[in-house]
Amino acid sequence: MINHLKRTAVLALVVLSAQAEAVYKQEITAGTEEIYVFRTSRTEATQGSTPFCAAAPFVSIREDFYALASLELNTKTSKVTNTHVRPVGGFRACFTGFSPVVEGQARTLQMFAKGETAGIPWTGQGGCVVMAAQPPVRTVLALNCQLALSGLGEPYASGLLVSSTVAPVLGANARPDAHVPGYLSTSVVTLRLWKKGAEK
Repeated sequence: MINHLKRTAVLALVVLSAQAEAVYKQEITAGTEEIYVFRTSRTEATQGSTPFCAAAPFVSIREDFYALASLELNTKTSKVTNTHVRPVGGFRACFTGFSPVVEGQARTLQMFAKGETAGIPWTGQGGCVVMAAQPPVRTVLALNCQLALSGLGEPYASGLLVSSTVAPVLGANARPDAHVPGYLSTSVVTLRLWKKGAEK
């Protein structure tokens, strides 16, 4: 009786595993959304308002350019093993200054960006939040940024960009591509694009 129950339990686990595997495959093959993961590297930084940033819905104090590169993971652990496999795009971004310091509130800034990833153009609007959790050095700053995307063209309806960012804080005279050794500058980004006609 006990052996029979064990065999039944094992069989149930095998069936559930097969069903889960089918669902996981369908997440991508259904073609409802596309997901891109990449890193950014800042290569240009221009202080003050610029002609490009005139399109932003706020008064910008800085314009940056970020080059994008694909990542490589250890498939057994998900640990990143290569942070710059090959170029996959780039974007220009405009920023406000940080919000004032208020006790109990996270500091934020607004962000507007325009660029392309894997040949797909996009425009993003949103902002960044300074995280409570910070690295153990004062020369980097951890933020999370989110942009709602538009201007994607066919066959996309909308999209979302979310970053996990560690930005160097090395002073106004630092080079745009300056980085702190041991830290990935500047962001690991997830881009999710949702296709038209997928509403059900």
